[in-house]
Amino acid sequence: MNRSKVFVLGGLLSTTLLMPTLPALADPKGKSEHQERENPGQHKGWEKHQAKKFDHDEHDRRSYRHPDPRQYHRDVRYDNRGHHNKAEIRQDFKDIHGTRKEISGDRVELRKDHAELRNDRAELRRDLRNGASKTEIMKDRQEIRGDLREIHGDRVELRKDQGKLDAQRRELKSDLAKK
Repeated sequence: MNRSKVFVLGGLLSTTLLMPTLPALADPKGKSEHQERENPGQHKGWEKHQAKKFDHDEHDRRSYRHPDPRQYHRDVRYDNRGHHNKAEIRQDFKDIHGTRKEISGDRVELRKDHAELRNDRAELRRDLRNGASKTEIMKDRQEIRGDLREIHGDRVELRKDQGKLDAQRRELKSDLAKK
């Protein structure tokens, strides 16, 4: 190999090795754009000085970890803890609790009525398949109609209780807002 070929190959080899370092060398400030946009409150490893970097409350690291819950939404139970000693508010909470119990009982009863309806319909299908008498079939259909009436009554009662609960919640909210 003659000298000119060695120089050309050496130059190509050195440029290929230096090519990845060019973007780092091109930044005159010493800081990249990524470093300027970083969140100043994030922990970046062990720091040599113990002094606080920022004096502003908005840059305090604690504010990033535990935001104030009342800032985002108002928790009535938390904000109005001291008002439970009022007899009217205590009674409102008791009424709401009782109505919730009634609603859960109504739902259980409605589920039982639906299960009974399913069983009665299955019994009617069995009787029809097995060729039961007309009186037996009429009795099964009458039971199904009775079950449907019970379900309708339970649904009406459940809707009334849910409306009652909504009214009680509105009353409690207005009582808590009075302060």
